[in-house]
Amino acid sequence: MGGGKRGGGRRQTGRHPRNQHTTQQVVAGDSDNNSSSGGEEGDTRQITVPLGMWDFEQCDPKRCSGRRLVRLGLVQELRLGQVFRGIVMSPEGKQVVSRADLPILQQHGAAVIDCSWARLADVPFGRIRAIHNRQLPYLVAANPVNYGRPWRLNCAEALAAAFFVVGWDEVADNLMSRFKWGHAFREMNGPLLERYRQCETSEQVLEVQREWMAMADREAILRQQAKLGDYADVGAELANSSNNSRSSSSEDEPLDSEPGSDSESEPSDRQMARLVQQGRYRTETDRLGNVTYVKVDSKPVPVDQ
Repeated sequence: MGGGKRGGGRRQTGRHPRNQHTTQQVVAGDSDNNSSSGGEEGDTRQITVPLGMWDFEQCDPKRCSGRRLVRLGLVQELRLGQVFRGIVMSPEGKQVVSRADLPILQQHGAAVIDCSWARLADVPFGRIRAIHNRQLPYLVAANPVNYGRPWRLNCAEALAAAFFVVGWDEVADNLMSRFKWGHAFREMNGPLLERYRQCETSEQVLEVQREWMAMADREAILRQQAKLGDYADVGAELANSSNNSRSSSSEDEPLDSEPGSDSESEPSDRQMARLVQQGRYRTETDRLGNVTYVKVDSKPVPVDQ
């Protein structure tokens, strides 16, 4: 698992991977996440496979998903210099996790490295005695802090992702059940996780990742083209909405300060929400968590598969 930057937030460890063919995986912590708790009433089954975490205490332990799992007795804190023979999600990994790692997970489990990206230089990687370092492939975060953002998984999501990829859903679902938002991780990444688990090697996982990201790029381009092409229609709708609003009630919020019929101005979320409430537009969410506004009497832009 590689790293990436989120302003001011915590991170699972992250540095540019040495393997140039591997895309980095950000694993963010929950130091600013007020919604990560609240799922202790979930799955009460214990996990027999060993789970570990090197915690460098660079965040509020009450809001950290990894520390939450420690408090629940599901994850063991590891000491510097302590050998861990399982799979470790780390930027030091030269390959991504795959089904080939299932025997290692079954016998020795998995672990994560929990630290702050801002203090990455303070992490003594040389004293983290991991036998099998791995990165995670492309996945989308479901945690409340980085919901819908690719790569930015927190500690609990990173552990669950490793087990999902190898097809060990029982452990992954158990981990995610400890969080109110946990079910969304599998829902958002389900089709991609299914493709990953069909891969027998790290190289095959990377190939699926490349195909998926290329498709995501095409979707993003088409979505942007559709949005730009629809601005003129939206402007007209907003103008009509504003006129109707003024004539029907003086208490309605005016739209004078918002973009009107100018097709070069992007409508605000507040304006679009009003059109959705009026039934003129509907929202659609793609596999990456991106929200698109679609005119009710128009068809969504087809995506080249």
